[in-house]
Amino acid sequence: MRDFFEVCRGLAPGSTVLLRVDFNLSRDSAGQWILNKRLYRVIPVIKELLAMQFGVVLVSHLGRPREGVWEERFSLASLGVCLESLLGKPVTFLSSWPYQKTYLAAGTVALAENTRFLKGESSNCSDLAGKMVEHVDLVVMEAFACSHRSHASTVGVMQHGRRVCLGPEHRKELRGIDAFLTMKSPRVAYIGGKKISTKLPLLVKLLDTVDKICFGGGIASTILYAKGYPMGTSWVEFNCLDEVDRFCRLADSRGVDLILPVDACVTDDLVEFNNRRTVDVDEILPHESVVDIGPRTISQYTGFAMSARSVYWNGPMGIYEHRSGIHGSAELARSLSTADAYSLVGGGDTLSALTLLGIEDFSHLSTGGGAFLHYLAHNSTPVLDQVSAVQDEVAVV
Repeated sequence: MRDFFEVCRGLAPGSTVLLRVDFNLSRDSAGQWILNKRLYRVIPVIKELLAMQFGVVLVSHLGRPREGVWEERFSLASLGVCLESLLGKPVTFLSSWPYQKTYLAAGTVALAENTRFLKGESSNCSDLAGKMVEHVDLVVMEAFACSHRSHASTVGVMQHGRRVCLGPEHRKELRGIDAFLTMKSPRVAYIGGKKISTKLPLLVKLLDTVDKICFGGGIASTILYAKGYPMGTSWVEFNCLDEVDRFCRLADSRGVDLILPVDACVTDDLVEFNNRRTVDVDEILPHESVVDIGPRTISQYTGFAMSARSVYWNGPMGIYEHRSGIHGSAELARSLSTADAYSLVGGGDTLSALTLLGIEDFSHLSTGGGAFLHYLAHNSTPVLDQVSAVQDEVAVV
C-alpha cells in the first residue's frame, strides 16, 4: 500500500485535509488545559501538512456532552490558543462546522468545534459524515484512541471521503500494541480509572492475554464492593455488580490472578482532601472515600513489574488531579519506566497523569485506552475495518 506521505504528495497545494485528531484532554483545577501526548504527537503531522501548503481542518471530540446541546465546558474554543503557540500559526476556530462555509488558504489551519455537539455524530449519521467531507480532498485518521468508536467523524468520514488514509502516528500505535502482544509471559496488566462498565466487556479478552491484572481507582472500588468490602462513599458502579462477579469467576476459571488493593488512602473531604489516612480496605468508614492505593498495595504492584516480561497500564490508580491521589500512579510509573519489561502505557487520563508527573520513559506510550482493548479483543477496530474495506485507496505507513 502507498504510505501517508505518498498520498499527500499526490495532492495539489491548496487542497483541504481533514485531520481527525484526539484532543479529548483534561483540565486542571484552574481550568487550564493539560496538554499530553495525544496533542504533542500530532503537532509534527500538522506542521508537515501545512508545509505541503494544504489547508488543514482539525476535528476532535471532547468529553460526553448531550448530543445537540452546546455547553461551554465541553467547547474546544479555548484550545486554539494552545495550538497557536505550538504551531506558530494562527488557528481559526470553526464554531458551526461543518454547517458553515470553510475555505482555507494554502498553509492555514482551523479547529472545528466539538463533534459531539452535533446530532448524528455518535450514530454515524451518513448525512452528517457526508457534510464533514463535502469540501475535503483527503481525510487523515490520526485519532487511534477513537478508532473503536463508529462515529461520523471516525468511521463515517472514512466511508464518505474522496481519499482517506491512516496517519503515521496511528500506524505507530498499532506497531506498539503488536509488540506487546508478541512478548512472552509473564504479562501483567494494571487497570485503573473510574468506570469498569466501559471496560468490562473487553477486559474479558484481556484474560486470554495476561497472567495478572492489578486494579486501582474507581474500578478497584467497584470490584472490592462486589466482594463485600465496605467502600464508604467511594465511587462504585452499583448497576454492574453482577457482571463484575461473573468476570471474577471467569478470571478464576482461566487461571488469571485479579489483584486488588489491600490498603488505601481515604478522606472524608473530597473538596480540600483533608483528614486523609491510610487504612486496610476492610477498615474504610461509612463517610470516607478512597483517594488512592496504599503503600502496601504500591509495593506489591511495583514488585510484579520487576519480574514481568511485559506490562500494560491503563488508568490512574487514584484521583490523580489532586496531589493527594497521585502518589500510587507516580510510584507505578517510576517502576514501569525502569523495569526490564516491555512497557505499554496508555489511556487519556493516564497520559494526563504522566504529564503532571513528567514521566514518559516507556517502551511505548499509547494514546489509546478503549481502542487498545477493542483491538485486543477483535484484532481490529471499526476504523481499521473500514480501511480494509477500501484498502486500495487507503495509505498505511
